Amino acid sequence: MNTNETATGSEPAGSLHRSLGLYAVLTISIGAMIGSGIFVLPGLAFKIAGPAVILAFFLAGIVVLPAALSQSEMATAMPEAGGTYLYIDRAMGPLMGTVAGFGVWFSLVFKASFALVGLSAYLEFFIEHPERPIAAMLALGIIAINLVGVKQTAGFQAFLVSAVLALLAVFIGLGAPNTDPARYQPFFSEGFQGLISATAVVFVSYIGVTKVASVAEEVKRPGRNIPMAIMLSVGIAMLLYPAVVSVMVGVTPADQLAKTETPVLTAASQFVGPAGAYIVAGAAVLALLSMANAGVIASARYPFAMARNSLAPAFLARIGSRSGAPVAGITVTGIVLILLVLFVPLIELAKLASAFQLLVFALVNLAVIAFRESHLDWYRPTFRSPLYPAPQIFGIVAALVLLTQMGLVPLLGAAVFVVAGVLWYRAFGGSRAVKESAARDALRLRENTRLVQQAGDAVKAGGRRHILVLIRRPTRPSRQHTLFRLAMRLSSAPGGRIHIINFDARTRRMIPTDEDRARARALGIEVTTDQYSDEDRRGMVHAFAEREGVDLFIADLPQELKATRHVTRDLRWLSEHLTCDSVFLRNRAVDRIDRIAVLGTGGPYDPVKVEIADHIARYENAEIRFVHLTPPDAPPEQGESIHRYHEQLGDVLTVPWDDRIQPTDDLVDTLTGLSRGANLVVLGAPKHRFHVVVDLADRIAEAVDCPALLVHTPTLEKPGPVTRAVQWFIT
Repeated sequence: MNTNETATGSEPAGSLHRSLGLYAVLTISIGAMIGSGIFVLPGLAFKIAGPAVILAFFLAGIVVLPAALSQSEMATAMPEAGGTYLYIDRAMGPLMGTVAGFGVWFSLVFKASFALVGLSAYLEFFIEHPERPIAAMLALGIIAINLVGVKQTAGFQAFLVSAVLALLAVFIGLGAPNTDPARYQPFFSEGFQGLISATAVVFVSYIGVTKVASVAEEVKRPGRNIPMAIMLSVGIAMLLYPAVVSVMVGVTPADQLAKTETPVLTAASQFVGPAGAYIVAGAAVLALLSMANAGVIASARYPFAMARNSLAPAFLARIGSRSGAPVAGITVTGIVLILLVLFVPLIELAKLASAFQLLVFALVNLAVIAFRESHLDWYRPTFRSPLYPAPQIFGIVAALVLLTQMGLVPLLGAAVFVVAGVLWYRAFGGSRAVKESAARDALRLRENTRLVQQAGDAVKAGGRRHILVLIRRPTRPSRQHTLFRLAMRLSSAPGGRIHIINFDARTRRMIPTDEDRARARALGIEVTTDQYSDEDRRGMVHAFAEREGVDLFIADLPQELKATRHVTRDLRWLSEHLTCDSVFLRNRAVDRIDRIAVLGTGGPYDPVKVEIADHIARYENAEIRFVHLTPPDAPPEQGESIHRYHEQLGDVLTVPWDDRIQPTDDLVDTLTGLSRGANLVVLGAPKHRFHVVVDLADRIAEAVDCPALLVHTPTLEKPGPVTRAVQWFIT
């Protein structure tokens, strides 16, 4: 599979080129953070928290740290383009993956746009100009650089980030001696609530840290470089942000700092001359340019990854033959970027994007839990988050708490992103996407475990206590004997009872024969009969079954022809109204039985179907073959999961077994091929209405050319409402 191939360093067809080393990856991560977090936000956050804004920047890093650990782990297991979208898609399915990819893409474009407009504003310090047109021209330049290729882009990024880090180090070194301790008092001037609110505001400063995972497919030695880059960038930011903000608070009068939108420049003017102010303004320009460039690098990979998974138009997956870059994704991202720069108020949009990022970080932590708990064979990260699952649980709770501090408008904005992603998925990707995920696999595992336990209990029960066999025209004598034979195999011995209701006057003495009664008596099974000719046949059978406590109903199901339509109609009514399990014989009488094929075409097997196959096989000295079909585009891990499920079932069986699993879009023909060699087929579909199953059973019975038993289980336990809701979200 592609994940394992990529993890070992090979590059399958259609992959991006691995050209980024550790320092390049580190500068992409840092460059995605250092920008508005330092050059715009501190003044706004100081107004909310006072001097405690220093601690707010550190606490925001603590909240981000679990997502950084989770992202590092998943990136080493799946070093492919797409980052957050890819991981959430594979963990929780394409619906949630689409929501994440859709929202993260827009939030990154919004942040890049915000950075470009802020950059243009800082340029005002040097020369007057129209801000929006200049910002659009800068956007065109960044897009052109990205179209050349990520290696060239990364070199440009490394230069920008190195220069900004050097200038910020100078800012700290020159400013620290000029700080006034009195400016830090009282430290919690706005109380604990102010600290938490400011933490939510400055959280946006860190959201670029995990964006490096979106270029994971272009990273050399991803198992080493990705987690190191992510964790180093978090550590640098958690030290750098409080240090820079401490200087700002210590050298700037509180009233000035609370009002400024250029806090670094305002602070620097307190201890450097005009030349220093020019240097600081230049650093701001470089930092915001770096942030905008990192935003384009990361955001362009999201439509590329979604297109590869059929959740976006195919042209977005095109890669430049020379550059090796996702040119279509960059182009579309660039168009949106320029439109936002020219026409949209960006500061509020950036705040809305921050609120959505909190949701995404919660999903990132949840994704690791889904991967770990699903026990997927292919999920083999070379870096594992320490202390799992404590950091992930903390990250989820902390992100949701901060989200409540963002205000009503950002919350509504995040909701709009979610709705937009759902609508896009339902309109475009729902019919195309492969609907598999770690969460779905974990739910399947839990559901399978429950059903395996039920199947094991049924097998150990030793048969049914009271079986009702229905004989009516036009059941042939050979098929009547088959029905009685099945009842004998499925009845508990000793102590079971088989009751035969015969509506066919011509065959009243044919079944059971004296020999049949003798065999049953030897096993301790009681056999009783009734003959009737009343018109209300189905009502009589139903009343008898309910009155006598029948736990299994067996009947012959003829082909639905004109002459037999009333029979199939009565049997359909009984199957829908009886509270016991039902078995219907289709196709022809049973002769020799040495292999029983148990068919599955969707979810887990009905435990009753497994129980019936095992009881028959045990007494006939036969073996069981599980035959299961999957969608044609199902990933290999789905087949592996089904085989593990078959192994669990095999552990509770009392007979030998094997299995056949195959992706297909031709259900009947494929079942025919895989069931070849079996002389009895057991089919059950408890999730469907009976008349649908009858049609399917007819087609399969005719195709497999051997007797078929249709098992109907009206009492099969359904998943609870919480499980069904989760299944809808991970569709």
